[in-house]
Amino acid sequence: MQPTKKKRITKPRVAGMAALALILLFTALISFQPFEGIPCWRDIFRFFQVSEKMDEAEDYDLAVHFIDVGKADSIFLTCKGKNILIDAGDVDLSARTTEYLKRRGVTTLDLVIATHPDKDHIGGMANVLLEFEVGRFMMPRIPEEALPNSTSYQMMLYALQSEDIPVTDPAPGQTFSIGELELQVLGPQKIYENTNNNSVILRISYKEDSFLFMGDAEEEAEKDLLQAGYDLQSEVLKVGHHGSKSSTSQELLDAVQPRFAVISVGEDGNKLPKASVLKRLEVAETGIYRTDQNGTVVAATNGQGITWITEQ
Repeated sequence: MQPTKKKRITKPRVAGMAALALILLFTALISFQPFEGIPCWRDIFRFFQVSEKMDEAEDYDLAVHFIDVGKADSIFLTCKGKNILIDAGDVDLSARTTEYLKRRGVTTLDLVIATHPDKDHIGGMANVLLEFEVGRFMMPRIPEEALPNSTSYQMMLYALQSEDIPVTDPAPGQTFSIGELELQVLGPQKIYENTNNNSVILRISYKEDSFLFMGDAEEEAEKDLLQAGYDLQSEVLKVGHHGSKSSTSQELLDAVQPRFAVISVGEDGNKLPKASVLKRLEVAETGIYRTDQNGTVVAATNGQGITWITEQ
């Protein structure tokens, strides 16, 4: 099933407007600094297109922004004034999540989740914790021998301590609400030996629509999740581990029955997403969005069906 894409018709701009746009861009660069070094034309185009297109999501009760951060994860949810962030991208693009949130007018995050401490999920987390007011922070327990010795991890811990942000350890089966959003923690089911399987797995519902966020959970964690007997059916699946063959088993897809799937991925030596994963999704007639092809992807809803807005 091919995903439907919301089309937008733009009017031609005169030269004077283009010049004004460039002036505004470089003014924004001074304030926001969203690029690494001097911006190229792709950066300039991307800056304006994201700002313009993503504004459409403000017409909906809930918007789930799958931010294009390369082969990494960063997901921003906003619902009637309540804001949640799941992961914060890689260290190579550590400012991208922060600047995206600023362009959305965000000042406060009610909940921030680090699904697990790999650098492609927490690379920009310290920036987020220092730049925004954070109500609570959630991250899983990791075996001491598996804890990373990375600068990103140490900076995240420093930011949590310096900002005195309360940290909670997710318990499987835990349910709670943030505004009108219903959240259910589904994993990790136990403490695993590697960081990927220790990913926080979260199901978030709003009225008739639901989203399942798998982090980087692999086959072992998926099996334990299925054995736990939760209702996993969800309209949208955030595909685990960037489309690696170690995740998104047929058994998981059978339980979730997603109408749509989002893969957060970029150029990578492992050639993700894997063809076997894409094939399983296609056979299941699941509409697929990929940040490497669609740029930033937004699922917007009033609780009765998803509208998709994409950068590209």
